[in-house]
Amino acid sequence: MDRKQQHIAIFTTASLPWLTGTAVNPLFRAAYLAKDGERRVTLVIPWLSLIDQKQVYPGNITFASPKEQEAYVRWWLEDRTGFTSTFDTRFYPGKFAADKKSILAVGDITEIIPDEEADIAVLEEPEHLTWFHHGKRWKVKFRFVVGIVHTNYLEYVKREKNDRLQAFLLEFVNSWLARVHCHKVIRLSAATQEYPNSIVCNVHGVNPKFLEIGEKKMEQQQNGNKAFTKGAYYIGRMVWSKGYEELLGLLDIYHKELAGLEMDLYGNGEDFDQIQRAATKLKLVVRVYPGRDHSDPIFHDYKVFLNPSTTDVVCTATAEALAMGKIVVCANHPSNDFFKQFPNCRTYDGRNGFVEATLKALAEEPAQPTDAQTHQLSWESATERFLQVAELVGDVVTKRSKSPSRHLESESLNSKRIIEDAFGYLHYVASGFETSRRALGAIPGSLQPDEQLCKELGLVTELGKGHCHRPNGSWFGSVLVLVGSVIGVLFVKSVTLKLSVNARVGSNKHALLRLHLA
Repeated sequence: MDRKQQHIAIFTTASLPWLTGTAVNPLFRAAYLAKDGERRVTLVIPWLSLIDQKQVYPGNITFASPKEQEAYVRWWLEDRTGFTSTFDTRFYPGKFAADKKSILAVGDITEIIPDEEADIAVLEEPEHLTWFHHGKRWKVKFRFVVGIVHTNYLEYVKREKNDRLQAFLLEFVNSWLARVHCHKVIRLSAATQEYPNSIVCNVHGVNPKFLEIGEKKMEQQQNGNKAFTKGAYYIGRMVWSKGYEELLGLLDIYHKELAGLEMDLYGNGEDFDQIQRAATKLKLVVRVYPGRDHSDPIFHDYKVFLNPSTTDVVCTATAEALAMGKIVVCANHPSNDFFKQFPNCRTYDGRNGFVEATLKALAEEPAQPTDAQTHQLSWESATERFLQVAELVGDVVTKRSKSPSRHLESESLNSKRIIEDAFGYLHYVASGFETSRRALGAIPGSLQPDEQLCKELGLVTELGKGHCHRPNGSWFGSVLVLVGSVIGVLFVKSVTLKLSVNARVGSNKHALLRLHLA
């Protein structure tokens, strides 16, 4: 492999046509990293068998082969960017976990990139990609590994499962998996938990079509025309934890103060029916519609985007609304810090603040952003930020990839390295048995891809494997591994605390206002 040109392999946890952040943002990242031709880029996305596709993909869209899905992904992307993308696409075997509402990798997906091509890996959602990973350590396989944290999993666990202990353990596991597998971690906002070797920076941009819509709206304003003829709306995955709980709760409590407000909600998700029934019982007019692409003309004329969610790390829909020239009303929360630089972002504190900010937004016209502000929302700017904070400019990676001499390591650093290796080994062993994997939350049968996935992806031939499954070992051995792993984790935890390695417990407390109107 020619080391003069970087090869960046971007691994992510979702793919189109599922319009979720981890499908859309890595796709744009790949396109814009490859655009100038200075580096080779490969996007690695999950492939689902037909039964899982029907559960995940909207509009009854399914694919008979990875080639068919790749063609759809490229068509969707090029329709929005206006240029032909030059990155490669590869698929890894995945399965949909209904209980986690997520796609999980099956088998050792580091094998998708041959050893001779393994240079730089970008793990979109590093914790998600390594929870049940059983294979090569990412830092061993690749010369440099950057993790990008998209999701505030701790907040979801606290809200949906109301389990503080599980959140505490998850925070610890996430932190150590990132330490074991990543050289650098980028947190899109300070709303996430702390991670070792991390930096806070929003490295996402918006689909160029949203900026084009915003330009047209600005022209209408400058010509003295009414650019926005509709009121307030919200778009997001239709699950309670995606802001619907807070939003419907606020509209229910303050229906008198917000009298006359009409609100439209758009989204697809597991809680669609519940949210629709709850909305019909409110005293305000709240209409619920199936999800659409946010760039659909139906959204162009809305003036105000109401988003009280505090579970996002950085809300893509908020950035898109700002790009279209709308006023955004959102909570004064770390997940919205990046948006505060824009004049049309109105943050609020507390419930009364929501009412005041909403009424003010509905009464005013959106401000016209400067060219510099608009550029901050673009993928060109996001790519510049990513290359800078990931330290992928020039020969920085080459310098950083050289391991320091063991003789020069301090005793503390050496101890931490030993603990890191120990945790990595314990996780590797525990994730190698079916019984222990199930106990830890993995999908049954996800240690290796089944014959159907192997056939669809050509894994047996491509990876040179003689079979799709590895022996799972005895149930007794699995139990011993699991017990030993738990003891090992507790030991690592106690030593880590003595070494003052950060293992804080997230302390954000949010009052849950679940409507039981359904």
